[in-house]
Parts: sequence; C-alpha cells; structure tokens
Amino acid sequence: MTLIKRIFGITTGILLSGCASTALKASHAPRLAHDAAIAVAPFANYTTTPGAGSRAASMTASLLLTHGLARVSAMAVDHHNRLPLGLEPDPATLLRKARALGDRYVVEGAVQEWRYTIGLDGQPAVAVTMDLVNVKSGRIVWTATASRSGGPRESVGVLAEDTLNAMIRRLLS
Repeated sequence: MTLIKRIFGITTGILLSGCASTALKASHAPRLAHDAAIAVAPFANYTTTPGAGSRAASMTASLLLTHGLARVSAMAVDHHNRLPLGLEPDPATLLRKARALGDRYVVEGAVQEWRYTIGLDGQPAVAVTMDLVNVKSGRIVWTATASRSGGPRESVGVLAEDTLNAMIRRLLS
C-alpha cells in the first residue's frame, strides 16, 4: 500500500507541475550589507489591473524586511494624483528623494502582467522587472525580470509574492 501511495504522489506532482511555469533572469548581484539603506520606489504599472504597481512595490518592501534587511523604506505614493497608465515616476526625482532620506539604493520596477488568464481554468499570471539603483551614481547595479503562471487554484497575490520573493533571493544571494 505504501508503494501505491508513493507512486500516486509522484504522479500527481508531475501532473501538477505542468500547470505552472516560471522564468527568472537576473544579473550578478552586488554584496549588500544588512544595514544598507534601501528605498522602494513605486513600481510602474503597465497592466490593465489597477494598483498592480503599488501592490508589487509594497510586497517588495515587506519581503526585503523579512529577508533581514534592517533599513528598508517605501517611497510615498500620491494616491490622489495617480500617474496615467504606463507612466512611471521620474527617475531623477526618485534619486533626489532617496538622497535626501540618506538611502544608498533604490529598488524600482515595473509590472507587465498581473491577472488571471481568460478561459475556464483562469490561471494567474504575473510578470515583473526589478532594478537596484545606486543612489550616489544613479547607475543600475542589479536587474532582474521574472514571469510566472500558476495553477487554477492559486491566487494572483500568492503567485506575485512567490515571484517577487524569488527575485529578492537572487538579489541577496
């Protein structure tokens, strides 16, 4: 009976693994001190899902803290003057704000996909890019892009958190 359960478990795992796919590419990560001051800028939202950029930035700030970085702050978003769809905050303005706050790095990003696919199964799909910018030089010192689709019983929020967490693990590795 144990052998049958084991075979059933392995078969189920193989079948379910076909429901999800992940792609993650990242550049070589710089060595970050755990006390490095990092600001998380609002993420640009290139989707038709309202607030996807804000959700991604909020999750990113939270995940950086859970990974042990002690000085993480989220740059304020003016919810009353939202940017038109597809426009991101001005990079020079973000760097000025980060310098004024004494941050060493700014994490910025963009959300390209944040939705459920169309069809009977309605699988979640997420695509995000993330950059780490050195505040002093204004240069991108690390970049990553990830896209992922999940299974029919997964939520877009869980999928997004897992995707962002994988990106942050690459940054901190």
